[in-house]
Amino acid sequence: MHRGNPPAHLMQGFTAMHFVFLCEALEYIELDSQPGTAIRGALYRALLDLFSPNEPIPGIPLDPVRALLAAEDEGNARGRDVPRAFAIEPPPAFTRVEMGRRFSFGVSMYGRADALMPYLFRAVPEMGRLGIGKGRGRFKLIRINEITPLNDSNRIIMHHQKAVAPRLTVTHGRVLEELGMRRTDEARLVFLTPMRLIDDGSLVRTPRLGVLLRRLIERAQALVEHYHHPAAELPGRSDWKDEWQRMGEWGDRVDASGLIADTTRWVDIQSFSRARGRSSPIGGFVGRAHWRIDSPEALAWLLWGQSLHVGKNAAKGDGYFRVE
Repeated sequence: MHRGNPPAHLMQGFTAMHFVFLCEALEYIELDSQPGTAIRGALYRALLDLFSPNEPIPGIPLDPVRALLAAEDEGNARGRDVPRAFAIEPPPAFTRVEMGRRFSFGVSMYGRADALMPYLFRAVPEMGRLGIGKGRGRFKLIRINEITPLNDSNRIIMHHQKAVAPRLTVTHGRVLEELGMRRTDEARLVFLTPMRLIDDGSLVRTPRLGVLLRRLIERAQALVEHYHHPAAELPGRSDWKDEWQRMGEWGDRVDASGLIADTTRWVDIQSFSRARGRSSPIGGFVGRAHWRIDSPEALAWLLWGQSLHVGKNAAKGDGYFRVE
């Protein structure tokens, strides 16, 4: 619901937190073409094992399985499913980890989902006990770092059972600080996991900035509307629509004349769902693209996109990119 004047930016008051879990393999671990699927599945099993049906941590009366992994909203304008309050930043495809070797993966949490951080931190050791990947290779958690994709700063927040409060949370103020230190006449994106974009019902197989910005603003709106902090003032839906149209049309014009280089490639990946009993395609393009732009506003959105992921299957790790 829109109350009063809209904020200076649609993302004002929203937050994203990014955690990296450093782990050591206790057995051989083998991950396939989409490691994010294995990590998401292991997280789901661990939360069920620890907290289902609903055994909340004192002071946080929430069902973490539903809040993180099984969100539904009967009143959602785009259908019952709503975006999950987290996204996975997985290891590279086909990662192999020998016993005693270390590997890492990331989890991002959005808005008021920061209250679920204790559940996440307790679930990861349980993931290690249950195992991940082919053969369910077990691992142990070594430490937890927080990072910011804005400038790659990181700090240890949990080690040897000692924890400190996070302080690298992404906010719009910090996005603007980073924007002030970057060139705003170009955008260089590296797509680290498959970017699967749909435009007018059709699959988009090459990077198109107009489509990417539209999907990014749609995802940002859904996350803000469902996971905003209680004290935050929500923008009106007309504000989102105006920004969606303005940025999308600007991106279309850049696509027509400003694409400098495209070295992306398409990867076909299938994800099997036990619940549905079938596989579904979750592939997309990976690699690099470089545009000539002249819009600090667009670059600010892309800096946010690093945190939010874009396109389909963000909870399984897809749509993860960085602005170089």
